[in-house]
Amino acid sequence: MRSTVNKTAGFTLVEVLVALFIFSILSAASLMVLTSVLGSKDMMASKSDALRQRAILRILLKADFANTVLVPKTDAFGQIELAFFVGGSFGDERFLSLSRTGWENPGGIERRSGLQAVEYVLKDKTLVRQVKARFNPASATPVLEQILLDGVEGVTLGFYDGENWVDNWLSGVPPDGVTTLPKLASLELEFTDGKRVRQIFRVGADQ
Repeated sequence: MRSTVNKTAGFTLVEVLVALFIFSILSAASLMVLTSVLGSKDMMASKSDALRQRAILRILLKADFANTVLVPKTDAFGQIELAFFVGGSFGDERFLSLSRTGWENPGGIERRSGLQAVEYVLKDKTLVRQVKARFNPASATPVLEQILLDGVEGVTLGFYDGENWVDNWLSGVPPDGVTTLPKLASLELEFTDGKRVRQIFRVGADQ
């Protein structure tokens, strides 16, 4: 009587090693693709956020410049301020101070005027828009801050009077100030990565 030999099908050691080698290559490739995709996503999100910040800054600057008016206002102690519009070097963090109209008050809910006192400052490489809650503030009137842009190394302003460009502008009580606004204002931002962006705006609600 013949004995029957049962043969069990399986993989040899060489086949297993080859399969593991191929699997490791595919895993490494998949990991590289995934890492690249995630990196690209983070980069796109960062660029998108930067573009959004710059778009908001341009919208606010355009509205502030376009609605600028020469209106006297008082400080926190009730004293008349001699300067109505100032742009350029202040000797501190500020580089632009203006009064503007067009501050919406739907339904007259708040007991305030439609005028607004706005300042732009650069502190710790961050561009900030500051607005007083009242046009003629008291000592306790809060200042509302809106962070606009990070990574700003410097700000350079220029003003066009219809014939020439100048670096600083002061509208206010003579003889220190002039009685008119500039026709145009340019603002150049220098970023910490070395890039520069320059924009030009029309100035004045009556122009």
